[in-house]
This record gives sequence, structure tokens and C-alpha cells, in this order.
Amino acid sequence: MAATKDTNPSQPTIIIIGAGLTGLLAAQALKNAYFDEWAETLPMYNGETGDLMFKSAVPGARRITRRGLREVLSEGLDIAWGRKVTRLDTESDPEKVKVTLAGEEGVEEEEVWADYVLGTDGAGSKVREILFADQENGEEKAKAKRSGFMIGTCVVDYQDENVVRKVLEKHPVMAMAMSRGAVGGFGVQYTTGTPPSDLQHTFFWTKIWKGSLSITPDIPRKGPEAVRYLKQSWQGDLSPDFQSFVDATPEDDTHTQAFIDEMGTWIAQPFDNRDGRVTLAGDAGHPMLILRGQGFQHAVIDVQNYVQALLEIRDSGKDRKEVVAAYDKDMVERGSKAALQALEEAELAMDAKSVEKMLMVRKGHGRSV
Repeated sequence: MAATKDTNPSQPTIIIIGAGLTGLLAAQALKNAYFDEWAETLPMYNGETGDLMFKSAVPGARRITRRGLREVLSEGLDIAWGRKVTRLDTESDPEKVKVTLAGEEGVEEEEVWADYVLGTDGAGSKVREILFADQENGEEKAKAKRSGFMIGTCVVDYQDENVVRKVLEKHPVMAMAMSRGAVGGFGVQYTTGTPPSDLQHTFFWTKIWKGSLSITPDIPRKGPEAVRYLKQSWQGDLSPDFQSFVDATPEDDTHTQAFIDEMGTWIAQPFDNRDGRVTLAGDAGHPMLILRGQGFQHAVIDVQNYVQALLEIRDSGKDRKEVVAAYDKDMVERGSKAALQALEEAELAMDAKSVEKMLMVRKGHGRSV
């Protein structure tokens, strides 16, 4: 059997005789070792001229779908789909948390007991709201705030193979482009079929610009109207190649899904973790703008640190309050800094004269803190 040879002529042809476990393992290892260097970058183009401005290294990066990853991570878990937390009682028992879950239509409210509760319920976290409830102006403190940056996304099944080819030529995963007062991304949302000949690509393009729903409350939020709004808003601001990706977007629900919203953020701050029994992770603890892709990176760090904290309590007998307080301190400090950095990155990305100051340019996409 032969390890797949890339189109890059500088790569050697390697033949492996035998397709047992050893041969297959060697082939996969070689395939990864000789992975296309261009594919492991994130390029930024001048969207007005089409020229490449810089490329940020993202070694080992792979694009995955949230749906697919969620399906994999859901295996073997007891998940109460559709239930929402309404109360956390940490007064009835000094060592336990009574969690009250709202029932769906026709389903009664449910109460369950836990030793620990980890809130990972997103940017609008109810758990975060509960943890701040006892503070002065707690409800306001816990709310994610409007960022002043709008985001519009179209997920597209292009009907023109020529457009498909041109998008992939820009980059096999995603390319970014700057235009007047906006930054966008153009790339592959997901791919189905069997390579190399039977592949079907679904693409996306995204536009981020300064704005607010408080200023433009009537802006279309989804559907064909949102597609038309986004296409019209970028007319004349892009080079012919990027403009063609926008113009070729079908304005119907069958081939295009479109969404427009104002991005939210929240600068993490200390909270009462109920003697180490309740805390936060991911977007619940530090929702941030998508610039430089830091949100999920910090979520993974949160999970790693939280699991290690619970194992430390279990294995060493250390005080729960002390260990979880240390977890919270790191999560708040790291998350607040990353969220502020994301806001700064968005500001810098709006102007070609300041883009060279971005962390994405100077430090790439590695962990920000």
C-alpha cells in the first residue's frame, strides 16, 4: 500500500508494503508528518486588493463541526436534554447542592442533589446569574454585555463548481479578508462524501463590523432578508475574487442559512462559589469575541484544571474550598484578560493600518494567556 502523496512536488513518494496495523500506523504517521504546510496556516488577505497580507501558523489545526464533536462527546453520558436549571440550593445541606430543573411542557419540575455543580451553560449562563444573585446589582453584573461588534454569517451550498474551486484555492480550510471597516472569513463549514472524487463541500462566509443592535434594531436577523442585507453591505468593498464568493450566495433557505447578531462578551470577575461547591467554565465563565479563536482554547484549559482540582480533592484530601478557590482565581484572571484581548483584536482588525499590531499577527493563534 502507498501512503497518500500530496500534490506538493517537494514531498517524497513513500511505498509501504503490507497493510497490517504496523503498515497502516506508519502510513498515517507519515501522512500527518508531511501534511500540507499551507493548510496549517490562517491567511489574512487585503479584501479590497486580494493581496495576501500575512499568514498565521496554526500547526496541527483541523476544522471540525460542533454537531459532530457534540455527538462524539455525548456518548455514554446521562444528559437531561431540554431541562434548564432554575435554582441552586446550597443552604439545606452544607456538603450538597440541590439543583432544581424546570420541566418541559408536560414534564414536572425535578430536584436532584449533587456534591459539585459546574456551570457550562453558555454566555447567558443561568448558573452565573445565580452565583451573582446575592451581590449588589448582581443581576446586572452577571449579564453578558453587548460588544459593539456585529457578526453576520452565511452557511452556503454553492451551486457553481467554479466558485467552489476558487474558495478552496484561497485556502482549504479558511481565509480571512479585511475590507473597509470590516473583517471577514471565507472557508469550509463541513465536507461530506468519500475523497478524493466524491466530496461535497458546504461553505461559510462571515462578516464582522462595528455596530450595535441598539443603533440598528430593525436589521434582519436571519433568513433570505439577512442574506440580502449582508450581500448589499459588502458591495464595492471587496476585490473581484472575494466579491464573487459573496455575490454567488443563493438568497433562499434551501441553499443558504444566514444569521446576524451583535456579539456579546463578559469580563470575568470574582463570585461566591458556595464554599467550593459551584463554579463556572467556558463561555459561562468568560464569553469572548471570536477574534483569534481563544474561546474554546480557554474552555479546554478550564475543563483540564477543573478535573484536576476534583481529583486533587479526592486523592489528597485537600480542602475543597481552597482547591476550588484556586481554580476560580486562575479562570477569572485568565478569562478576563483573554476577553479584553479579544475586544482589542476586534478594534485592530477594523483598520489595515493597525492590523500589524494584532496578537494574531505578532503571536499567532496559540493560547493568549
